[in-house]
Amino acid sequence: MNNAVNSSDSTRWWLFSHFGAQKICPEMKKRGVPLKMSALGPQTVGRFFPQDCQVSVDEAHHTIAVQASGTGYVMLPLVRRVGFFCGIAVEYRPDFHVTDESLYVWGQFNRVLAPPDLRILGVENSLVSLATRTPVGDVATLLGQGVVESEIGRGFTVVRKDDGDDFTLGHLDPPAMPPRAFKTGKGRTMLATDNVSLPPASREYLGPLDVNENSSALYLHSRLSGQNLVFAVVERGIADNWRGSYQAGQPLGPPPGPTVFFGNLMGGESEQKIAVPKGQYFVVIDNQAAPPSALGLPLPLPSANTELSYSIEEGDR
Repeated sequence: MNNAVNSSDSTRWWLFSHFGAQKICPEMKKRGVPLKMSALGPQTVGRFFPQDCQVSVDEAHHTIAVQASGTGYVMLPLVRRVGFFCGIAVEYRPDFHVTDESLYVWGQFNRVLAPPDLRILGVENSLVSLATRTPVGDVATLLGQGVVESEIGRGFTVVRKDDGDDFTLGHLDPPAMPPRAFKTGKGRTMLATDNVSLPPASREYLGPLDVNENSSALYLHSRLSGQNLVFAVVERGIADNWRGSYQAGQPLGPPPGPTVFFGNLMGGESEQKIAVPKGQYFVVIDNQAAPPSALGLPLPLPSANTELSYSIEEGDR
């Protein structure tokens, strides 16, 4: 069966257009998209959270058009935190390959259907606008390149295995696998993994994370270099409201509701287990170090970031 599917372009297109295309939007809205900007290095510097999504299938050209919009945040040099809205429209050429142990799904970038619709929602520095210059370009260019050109424009590969889905930008052929920060624990499912850079007075909202059993726990495996961090596990509704104030440029504050768990991440490598009932959660990581400032205002000076590698898994508690 696998050989018959893998060797037939028309069969794979028929299967994808009838069964795969309808899953794109639900999958997109299940997780935040890490934003990496080539001008700023390989670490994640923000996240984009798709909220609305539509997919149309072009049978004649064997392409799919994805229109999506949502909100997010980035930490940029000197101007610091910027929250934004972005609407995007991109065309892909999809394909997949079946192996005995995994399913490879590809979205090969074809073209941008319309320039990104970018709007600033809030900033830590009230003088920042889309035209504000930074050492690596203006804010509008950085956001546009970070959301579309550097990320979506590379296409993507998803590898589905028994112990979780791996996502990476660009094209990977079997048996190559996207890198994981840590090896997945026995009997666990990997939900998220990445390397991030957290400046002082910044946060990462990791999720949403689907927990499917009441007997489950989240396992947070981390390795960090720099300032010690704190983290909270909160339900998705509380995290969405909390993230909204962060993207609006408001001062850092406590969560707008109860936390499921609160803990610390110390220098070096560690793993923590958090028992949670079935539901959707965010892990919110906070660098509480103070940024350079004067008279209560952030100064446009470089600051020492904390580098964090993490993996979040679901397993039996």
